[in-house]
Amino acid sequence: MSPWFGFLKKEWTESVKSYKLLLTVLIFSVLGILNPFTAKITPVVMKNFMPEGTVLNLPEPTALDSWLQFYKNFPQMGLLVFILLFSTMMSKEIEKGTLVILLTKGLRRSTVVTTKFVTGALYWTLAFLLTFFITYSYTAYYWDQSILHHLFLAGGCVYVFGLLLFTITLWGNTYFASAYGGLLVTLVVLVILFIIAIFPSAAEWNPLQLLTGSSGLLTGEVASKEMGVPFLVAIGTLLVFLIGTISHFNKKLL
Repeated sequence: MSPWFGFLKKEWTESVKSYKLLLTVLIFSVLGILNPFTAKITPVVMKNFMPEGTVLNLPEPTALDSWLQFYKNFPQMGLLVFILLFSTMMSKEIEKGTLVILLTKGLRRSTVVTTKFVTGALYWTLAFLLTFFITYSYTAYYWDQSILHHLFLAGGCVYVFGLLLFTITLWGNTYFASAYGGLLVTLVVLVILFIIAIFPSAAEWNPLQLLTGSSGLLTGEVASKEMGVPFLVAIGTLLVFLIGTISHFNKKLL
């Protein structure tokens, strides 16, 4: 077994022992169930909490309502939980000094970074697929989904944006050797993206469009071609931060 796959196996085994796999499956399965459930029960809850005698003409929930819950809950709650869960991937081992022994035995520093990135990416993929397909299954059971536009493209946009944020967190985590450093860098980048989004001309390339425009894809208000440039910018930025993480870790004193 090559050193790369050996270290990847170590990362995966440690993540399972630290209950990251269990937490990921539980949290994101619940999120998947929560989306159609919230869409289904919201009209009933609103009727029960209104004063007696009040007449509400609420439309029947549809598949769109379920998926709008997905694009509300998954980026806000799911992405936040994931970033917090994996915000110490690098800093924890740097602080403990456990990497020094492995590096002195010949393990390449680039191997450390890439395997940690791949481990995080695998977990993010698992989290996304769980939430997406549980939501898809329950929504298909209750409603007709043929009214939706670009369902899988919209999901792919959110997936790529989440992967971008994870890579930024990994860079900050490595650079500052602290979980707080990684979270702070991610927060700063998000604030910058929101500030840029104020200017209409920036929406054509702003990666934040992958998040904010996903619901518009479902309704057909946003054309699929409008996501091309933000998608490429997100991938390019992801690669820049990943290469930057490798470059910085190669020079970092441990």
